[in-house]
Amino acid sequence: MPPVPVLWVTGAPGVGKSTAGWALYTRLASADDRVAYVDIDQLRLFVPAPADDPERHRLKATNLLEVIDTFRRNGARQVIVSGVVDPHRGIEPYVRGTEAEYEFTLVRLRCARDELRRRYLGRGSSGECLDELMSLADKLDRDGLGVPLDTTTRSPHEVVEALIERVDRQQQEHSIWSGTQTVHRRLGADVPVLLLVNPTAVGKSAVGWEVMQSLGAKGVTAAYIDVDQLGFVQPECGPVKAEALTGVWRGYRAAGARALIVVARGAPPAYEPALAGENLTTVCLDASPTDLADRVARRGQGGWPWLAGDSLTGAPDWRLAQVTSRAVAERTIFHRRLSDATTVIDTSIRSSRAVVATLTTLLTAAAASRSVAVADRTPPSGQSL
Repeated sequence: MPPVPVLWVTGAPGVGKSTAGWALYTRLASADDRVAYVDIDQLRLFVPAPADDPERHRLKATNLLEVIDTFRRNGARQVIVSGVVDPHRGIEPYVRGTEAEYEFTLVRLRCARDELRRRYLGRGSSGECLDELMSLADKLDRDGLGVPLDTTTRSPHEVVEALIERVDRQQQEHSIWSGTQTVHRRLGADVPVLLLVNPTAVGKSAVGWEVMQSLGAKGVTAAYIDVDQLGFVQPECGPVKAEALTGVWRGYRAAGARALIVVARGAPPAYEPALAGENLTTVCLDASPTDLADRVARRGQGGWPWLAGDSLTGAPDWRLAQVTSRAVAERTIFHRRLSDATTVIDTSIRSSRAVVATLTTLLTAAAASRSVAVADRTPPSGQSL
């Protein structure tokens, strides 16, 4: 089987690598290419950082190979990656030995320092790190990692066009098998896992992230996976997210994780089999239709961390109304499908801090006793806290 071309878009923070990588993916997907995308930052969500891998570069590479292997099994003929690489060593030491399976091309976006400053501050980043940012940009230029692409005077569209040329060179050299295989791998057993599910816009990502940070502060080595960020592959296929979840969790466990928080938009049965054998607690975060509408509107106003596939920032009112209607419909479906074993937390009547505290307690209790005692059983749609 020929190697899968992997185009990795890197550069200093703020230069536009995530925006360019996502735009390239959507462009190729619209042309019916069998293409997949992953933001490398989604593969390093682990606290505290391993002592022998403080910047988590090895952890990211380990998880990346798991994810792109999943993409390849499900038919991807091109993979797009965006994110920071090791500024001292690049990517070669971390992917050495995989040449028969993957062909990595590293493209480094750069721009004039005044323009980099403008972009960095324009996305809402603090000016406190500007000196560090400029130093990193200088180092990347000096060491010449990857193929440089100057974006100073290029529009986002022109940057994508330049990247398309690089993709075309890769694809002309390879004809990639496009069959589909489903691989199930048992991970082991008895690590506490919190699976957070909810309808659109409830806020699972923010809550899940805070739970991981809270566990880390308590001395529990923990990892976080947003399953939706592992499923960008065209054409869409059902098992990709669950398979990628298994692979990334394996990487985190090998790095020493003793707890996992998984967030997912979708009913629990789609992901619970991938976590079979773990000490699993499934929680559905709920919100009233009024609160869902308010949260969708606030996301439309911006100010949220950028996530691939999140198109709500700056969206017109009709689009926000459409998403709100979908969220309310999903909420109804969720309540029909939840099992008695699922805990339901109403975030309309609890502060974010209280929700995080409750979930942290659930997970630490699971770690201590291998079971979670839940009080106040209510509706057939699940338990309520």
